[in-house]
Amino acid sequence: MKRVIFLSVILIAVTLTAGFSNGQAVVKETRDLSGFTKVSFGVAGELYINFGKEFKVVLEGEKSLLEDIVTEVTGSKLVIKKENWRLGINEKVTVYITMPELKGLGVSGSGRAEIKDPVKAEGLDLSVSGSGKINTTDILTSDLNCSISGSGDIIFGGSGDATKADIAISGSGNYSGESLKIGSASISISGSGNCTCNVTESLEASVSGSGNVSYLGNPKVDARVSGSGHIRSK
Repeated sequence: MKRVIFLSVILIAVTLTAGFSNGQAVVKETRDLSGFTKVSFGVAGELYINFGKEFKVVLEGEKSLLEDIVTEVTGSKLVIKKENWRLGINEKVTVYITMPELKGLGVSGSGRAEIKDPVKAEGLDLSVSGSGKINTTDILTSDLNCSISGSGDIIFGGSGDATKADIAISGSGNYSGESLKIGSASISISGSGNCTCNVTESLEASVSGSGNVSYLGNPKVDARVSGSGHIRSK
């Protein structure tokens, strides 16, 4: 009798679990897109960018989800966004992009983007809006612009150089770039965000709120703080 009850409980548990899963297989879909130098990633999930001579865009996820993912090139920007929201579907998608060069990357929402290969560009714009994250490897650029709005992160995992950089954080976001050497940096934090950077020549930094700027190097510093925040050498 106990065995019958035990098996019945297992059967009910399995049935309930299956009821909350749509059981769709994960599929890959290649989309014919080209002619872009910037990417806007606005869906939950992960984006991986590599560099190559030819363009290639591959989406991976449940079939029903991929049907709702819009990919379109507007000007020089590839926009990736979700058209509809459906209950009971795994909302996460993985996108793999191969492109010749990258001039800008924006993440909105909770997505995570990773630039897998070293970046060499005259100018590079990186932005996060929401709780998303951008991870990079080596960077070499004349003009770097980074913007974080919300609780997101921009993290430089490799080495590199930027002639000048503008970094703006609004909210509780985090910029981490100890290994990226910047000649001249302008940093603005509004809120409780944090910025760790490596500056060699000049640093203009302002903090409004409880945010913090920590810098490596021995630059000439112009610091302005309003609130309980700090600007200090690391």
